[in-house]
Amino acid sequence: MLPAKSEVKWVEVDLGVVRANVRWIKSRLSPKTVLMAVVKEDAYGHGGAEISREAIRGGASSLGVLTVREAAALRRAGIKASIQLLAPVLPSSARDIFKWRLIPTIDDLEQARAINAAAPASGAAVHVDLNFGLGRWGVSPRNTAEFLDALSRLRRLSLRGLSTHIDYVPGKNAVEAEEKLRSFSSMASRLKKHFPGLICHAANSSVLLDFPHRQMDMVRVGNLLYGVKPSSFPAPIRSPWSLKARIVSLREVERGRSIGYAGEYIAPKRMRIGTLLCGYADGVAMEPAERFISLGSGFQYWGIVRGRKAPFIGRCGIAHILVDVTGIAGVRRGDVVTLPARRTATSPRVPRFYRE
Repeated sequence: MLPAKSEVKWVEVDLGVVRANVRWIKSRLSPKTVLMAVVKEDAYGHGGAEISREAIRGGASSLGVLTVREAAALRRAGIKASIQLLAPVLPSSARDIFKWRLIPTIDDLEQARAINAAAPASGAAVHVDLNFGLGRWGVSPRNTAEFLDALSRLRRLSLRGLSTHIDYVPGKNAVEAEEKLRSFSSMASRLKKHFPGLICHAANSSVLLDFPHRQMDMVRVGNLLYGVKPSSFPAPIRSPWSLKARIVSLREVERGRSIGYAGEYIAPKRMRIGTLLCGYADGVAMEPAERFISLGSGFQYWGIVRGRKAPFIGRCGIAHILVDVTGIAGVRRGDVVTLPARRTATSPRVPRFYRE
């Protein structure tokens, strides 16, 4: 469904692009490796339920989120696929794991005991995360054997998976990353002898691209799904997301005329200015994509209208933007301008429309 002509601003998500991205990701996987689609933070601002459905249809075996709240929203939307919590849970949330049929990730015995106490008699499967340098959570690799021994005494819990998220940044620490991935893989191989069927996973989008031999049993892909390529590796993926707004006002401004708050901008020539009812409350001008920003002298954001750049004039307001459409032929009230915005910063109040 696409927006009516009365909509003044919206996010447009092309589900066909999402499907194509999923197909390409799947084509990179070895036959033994399954795909987890990471849909945390409302699928990076694309819409958690909609993207989850497309990912599962495209062959993802599970979904990854960070919080119980995110997972509960997917269940309420009718998502029945396996959902894993990629971050440790608070012990007080243990009962919610079973209410919403989730797979928890743990790194602490207090969490494990709470989950064990809340688990049904049939038991519960858990994943254990290891800290190989990122430092956000995870069991220290040197304490893994001790931790798993203590975990084995909790009779209602069974170890289903072993994971890590290394501190790899493409172009920065590839040698160190390979060493950490090798170490994790070696540890996983040893543990599989004691835990048959153990699902071991360390590859996110950048690891999948730059260390394809470290796919292991499962890859956790977020960025690539949304057209974000974190590596120089050639990948024919595209962004399915765009923030758009219609021009609601057009006027001519004479040379020397002040524009905007405090008259900070002085028109250097006769200009044609368009007004959009969209601003920083909607996520505009908050770390935009490079294609919408110039970082040289005369730093400036711009939108795209009729295939041309329309620079912002003056400050971006809380709910309005002025754009310079001087010299762009045929611009009219109601024309659509594509705007810079960080996807996860774009307000959920901005309606989402999905192109099939």
